[in-house]
Amino acid sequence: MRKKMPLRLLFVFLSVALIPVLIFSASMQLYTLKIEKKDMEKRIDSNLNTSNQGLEMVFEKYTTILYDLCTDKEILNMVERIDAAGDEEEESTRMLQYRLEEICSRYEGIKGIMISLTDGRTVFYDGLGSSSVSSPWIEELGIPEVKMGNVYRGISEPVIDNGKEIYLFQIAGNLESYGAGGKHQAAAVINIEEEQICKVLNSGGFRHGYLLDGDIVVSAPSKSDIGCRCKEVMDTETNQYTCLFNQASGFTICNIQPVRAYKDLLHIQYLILGIIVLVSGFVVVILAYLIRKPYLKVVNDYVDAMSRVEKGDFTVRAREKTRIIPDMGRIENKFNSMIIYIQRQVELGKQATQERKRVQATTLEAQIAPHFLYNALDMINWKAIENEQYEISEMLGILGDILRYSVKNIDDMTTLRTEFQWLEHYVWLGNVELSRKTKLKLEVPEELMELRIHKLLLQPFIENALKYAFLNKGGNDVLVVGVGLAGGQIHITIEDNGKGIEAGLLRKLNDETADMGEHVGIANVRKRLKLYYGEEAVVYFESILDSYTRIHLFIPLMAEMQSNG
Repeated sequence: MRKKMPLRLLFVFLSVALIPVLIFSASMQLYTLKIEKKDMEKRIDSNLNTSNQGLEMVFEKYTTILYDLCTDKEILNMVERIDAAGDEEEESTRMLQYRLEEICSRYEGIKGIMISLTDGRTVFYDGLGSSSVSSPWIEELGIPEVKMGNVYRGISEPVIDNGKEIYLFQIAGNLESYGAGGKHQAAAVINIEEEQICKVLNSGGFRHGYLLDGDIVVSAPSKSDIGCRCKEVMDTETNQYTCLFNQASGFTICNIQPVRAYKDLLHIQYLILGIIVLVSGFVVVILAYLIRKPYLKVVNDYVDAMSRVEKGDFTVRAREKTRIIPDMGRIENKFNSMIIYIQRQVELGKQATQERKRVQATTLEAQIAPHFLYNALDMINWKAIENEQYEISEMLGILGDILRYSVKNIDDMTTLRTEFQWLEHYVWLGNVELSRKTKLKLEVPEELMELRIHKLLLQPFIENALKYAFLNKGGNDVLVVGVGLAGGQIHITIEDNGKGIEAGLLRKLNDETADMGEHVGIANVRKRLKLYYGEEAVVYFESILDSYTRIHLFIPLMAEMQSNG
């Protein structure tokens, strides 16, 4: 045992010191990680919302330009003349080309505009090549089919301008009230530089994202990613990707959130936790080594002393150890006192045996006392019968029943049927005492009569009603007790047609923290309810002066409340 003692002490020291440190450290690390994760989620939501708002503003800007073009009466007249005269209307064609050039020059980001006529011919202006005659790309891109409203399209293949690759977006719409009755309808398309979209998705050095058409990338910080499938360009090891669908354009915004910093923080937290554990363990081992020797010597001395006492040697005494371990004197005094006490107990064994017998006899007498009281009541009852005092006899019989019910196992559970039978006796006796004729009415479905509740829960409310509700009030005094089930709870109501409760007292009765004063029974019921049923048990009062008072008890319905009978 002595050889194992140092290891046990070391284990105790390690447990006492390291477990709280580990719990505290782990809690702090988890809390830090939780805060960091929530912060990252907030940043992602903020970035998505900002990008979505910016995208809608850009599209709204260019959609407005397209709408103005498609509804401009002068442009519509030019298109109509060109469409009617064919290739012979060169003047109108030049004027329309000039107007398209003017629009391209006026608004940043527009790299070309094209209008398709009803006969399939086109009029365009290429802003990249500054040409209305020929373009290597604008007619090739064409105009997407427009059935209704505007059409948004991202071009995944670049156009070449002076050796530089430029990606474009298209917004197309039909010219207003023109060509609707023919085979083809005149339409217009604005070609926007993709960089205008990229700016709103990637801003401030902290917000990065893709714009997807389905699963195809149509805008990205790295132009080499455009035209690829999103899964091909995603790096889930270092980034987290979150998407938001833009209703106006039909595109999907994909936010790119770097998670390397979060993972680095996670690794740092684990490293810190490991360092704390190692340092704490090292310190505890050193402390255990420094203090185990004097304590071990003291423990071994006490083990030897207890072994001698176990063999019957009560002369042993603990030696002075205060110089080895401070405050050891109190333990030594207690130990020596214990030895003296044990010796005295052994010497007085016979006296202790006699004392136990006397206590047992006293206990039996105490158990006889209630039976003596019941027998006395029974004897008085028979005397009353001999003297033909039958009313007194009935009162004594009911009093005896009430006494037995109230003093025997008050914390036991009983059926509602038994509780109500006892309450009927209690009300009868109260009527005799107060010279009243209060009626007790039970509105309880038969199937609920076997539900079990704790005894005497309702008695304080009935007592208060008898004492206060009908005071100085004549007439038909009625107490109504009802029982029902509501949402997994037993709902018990106790209602009287008495004088009611004043507003101030009503507030006090409904305040669980208030001092009940003379209504101590109500406070005791609340305490019992909380003890038996927890916080789900509720009591509250409602009352109208000179009309009624109604008490509601809500008790959770539990399995043990189902009667086996």
